[in-house]
Amino acid sequence: MKSKDRLTKLVYMALYAALYVVVKKFISDEIPFLRMPNGGSIELELIVLFVASYHLGWQKGVLTGVLCWLLTFALGSGRYIVNIMQYSLDYFLPLFAIGFASLYWKKGTKNYYNVTIVIAMLLKWLCNVLSGVYFWVPEGEVAGSWPTWAFSLNYNTPYNFVTMIVCLIVVPPLVKRLRKTNVHFVA
Repeated sequence: MKSKDRLTKLVYMALYAALYVVVKKFISDEIPFLRMPNGGSIELELIVLFVASYHLGWQKGVLTGVLCWLLTFALGSGRYIVNIMQYSLDYFLPLFAIGFASLYWKKGTKNYYNVTIVIAMLLKWLCNVLSGVYFWVPEGEVAGSWPTWAFSLNYNTPYNFVTMIVCLIVVPPLVKRLRKTNVHFVA
């Protein structure tokens, strides 16, 4: 029975990763008004990763995030590499933050989904802002200076905020609806 449960979770992880890639490649990356001019976008694919974290638990949520990162990298997304720290802040750590979503707050408490989505998105936003401050410096400015902080905050806040609002609107009712099926949720 245990190996059947393990296989089922692996299948769900693969399903979530495939769905993540489909939403990213065919919706988020293809609809112009969702994309920012210098990278970043309103990331509808994060809905899938939040659901994976709530469905499978934070450990499998993180592994699903890693799988999503591997697949999108293999398919050509996320190839803007300055160095390993920039790459981690822009692509890898934000997916970790979302995969960990079900761990951030005590399960079953009031507003569980809303609180965990906000915490995960704040961590993602922080990664994006730090990357902007130290690696995507406006011309004529110095990394870490006040103008780079202002630029990074002004650039990264709007699309991360909109992504968070979309996730707050879509994820809780979606998870509650999925809970009514025979699918076993960990978180």
